[in-house]
Amino acid sequence: MNFIQKAAVAVLLAVTVAASPAFANDAAEQFVQKVLDEAQPYLELEDEQAQLDGIATLVDKYVDMRHIGYFVLGKSARQITSEQKEEYFPLFEDYARSIYQEALTRYSGERLAVTGSVDRSEKNIFVQSKVANAKPGDEYADTLIEWWVHVNNDGEMRIVDAGADGIFLSIEQQETFTSIIADNGGPPAGIDALIENIREKVDD
Repeated sequence: MNFIQKAAVAVLLAVTVAASPAFANDAAEQFVQKVLDEAQPYLELEDEQAQLDGIATLVDKYVDMRHIGYFVLGKSARQITSEQKEEYFPLFEDYARSIYQEALTRYSGERLAVTGSVDRSEKNIFVQSKVANAKPGDEYADTLIEWWVHVNNDGEMRIVDAGADGIFLSIEQQETFTSIIADNGGPPAGIDALIENIREKVDD
């Protein structure tokens, strides 16, 4: 995704949120702050593997991988076969977990704190956070880190995307995945190609 495409996505998200009633959601803010508080000890660890293992534990606990796994397939999610699902979802979870690990380790030694939220809909809330201990001029002093929280039918909150300064992880992955599927003839062959592509990345 080039700069112009990223900017367009950020503007689209901003317009979508602005077009909806801009209500803060205390429950979602408390949920995300709880996750960040649990992440803090791991971000302060000097041992890299221990840090990665801790973040992986939190991702498994709070991120809805199934939801994201379908989302990044785009329209092809309606055409994935049962056999492909058995291969795709375990591989995708390993792959996505590593992306979240990489994204969060960028903030090693930092303290993240919730600053607000906006309801996109009754079940989808964007929660904003920033690096609370950043000083003016620091690398992340002005970085807005957002968490897309989804409320399922049982009222349970789960994270379904995260991003910094309007660029969301799942949206970028959806563009990559749908391109791979299209370049390989579309479903079902394109999904098989995607599965092999993810397998190679996980094995690396």
